[in-house]
Order: sequence, then C-alpha cells, then structure tokens
Amino acid sequence: MALISSETITVQRVATPDALNTLLQSFDGLPNNPASLYLSTTAQSLIVYVAPKRTVSAIGLPYLMEALRQKERSASALRSLLENGPAVKIFFDARKTAKILFDSCTIRLSNPPCTVRAHIHEVQMMELALRQSDTNREWLAGLDRCIARGSDLDIDVHIPDGLGGSKGFDERILHLPILWKKYHDRLLADRNGVGGSFWVACIREATQKRLAVSCGETHRGYGVDSARRAWNRDSIEEERDSWNDDVMMDHIHNGDWLGGAEHWAKFDIL
Repeated sequence: MALISSETITVQRVATPDALNTLLQSFDGLPNNPASLYLSTTAQSLIVYVAPKRTVSAIGLPYLMEALRQKERSASALRSLLENGPAVKIFFDARKTAKILFDSCTIRLSNPPCTVRAHIHEVQMMELALRQSDTNREWLAGLDRCIARGSDLDIDVHIPDGLGGSKGFDERILHLPILWKKYHDRLLADRNGVGGSFWVACIREATQKRLAVSCGETHRGYGVDSARRAWNRDSIEEERDSWNDDVMMDHIHNGDWLGGAEHWAKFDIL
C-alpha cells in the first residue's frame, strides 16, 4: 500500500490482500450518520473516500478481478460490503460505478425494497428531489453544478503537496460529504412537512432502478448514461396522489391498511 500523506488527505493505492484487509478493518465502527464512505471509479480503480479518516483509497480493478477469481477473503469481504453491507455508501451518480463493477468483477450494486432504508445513496437523486423550483424534475444536475451551488470546500487545501497529476482520482469526490449532509439534512427537516417522506420513497425507488439498469436490467425511462430522469410532472403527480391515498386509507383504518406509524417511520430517513 503506497502512501502519499499530507495534514489533511492521505492517498493510498490498494493492490494486495493485506492492503485491502487493512482498509476494510479501518471501516469498523464508522458512523452512518453522517455517512463515512464516498465512492466513485476511474478506468482502473474503485475510489473510496473515508471522510472521518481523511483517506482516499484507490483499489486497483485488475487486482480486484483476480482476487475475486481466486476467492481471496478480503476481496470477498469487499464484495459483501458493496452488495449488501449495512454501511451507507454514497455516490454522486452510482450508475457508471455499478456498471464497471458488474462488468469487470460481477459485483452487483443494489438496494433493498423501497420500504427498507437504503444503503446506497445517490447525491444526484437527492438534489433532484429537493429541487422545488423545478416541478418537472426531468433533467439531472451534474456534479460541477451541485458543487457550485452547494459546496464551498477549497480542494487545494486538502490535496497533498507534490501529488500533482499523479493523484489518480477525481478530487471532486471530496465535496460529496458536504453535499450529502446538506441534502440529507433537508430531507430530514421536511419529513414531518409536505412531501419529505414521499421524496425519500421516490429517491429509493429511483436509485434501485438506476442500479438495476446498470447491471443489465431494463426499466422504462432509465438509462446508464441518460441525463434525463424518468420523472416528469405527470408521473410525480400520479405517484403523489397514490401516496396521499395510502396515507388517507391508513388513517381511516387506524393503521390496519399499511401499518400506521410503524409503516410511515420507514420513510423518516433515506
């Protein structure tokens, strides 16, 4: 594991079983709120930014492919963490990473059913749901736009001196903790107001389908590279009407329709 350190960020390249095992052990005890793990990919690496530890790890995909083929324990543990581990994993847009991991390593990123809290969050979908001025919510915002509007982080302060062009990762990943917390806090603030829990359900469903499409499934309106979201004004209103009908029926039947407070508590947090 080659280390390049500074006072703020440590960049490490992972390409051996011992290095991967050490990395996985460093995840033990990390919090989910605020989230700790932020991920992306390059052509050759899976990038994991561990925000509390200020560490960026580049896990070599050629190494990971071979390690999984050899059934190395640490590689199998990483697969479990990515596929169904309880640690919350944050992406800006998970589709590209999901496709790369599925195509190269047969790792399938997915979320549980929409009534269960998600362990994969997409900042892009959180921003879209919270974009109140755009009732259509049809076009996805890029990372640069979200950074310009939502993060004041000075990247240069956090990149190690002398790293230059050899850093091997997109430094914009360092903005994700700020963006995730901003959007997550807004969802929490709205959960008892108009639409907060509704949008939690919508985000969960959208991310679930986006991940599935990236792993070879087909869902109408969803694409791996599309800049458009399947939502539009009509579909949002249709989903909202269905949601409100369920709320009303559950209230009329004193919780026997869907489960009352226990059911709606499932949507208190993403």
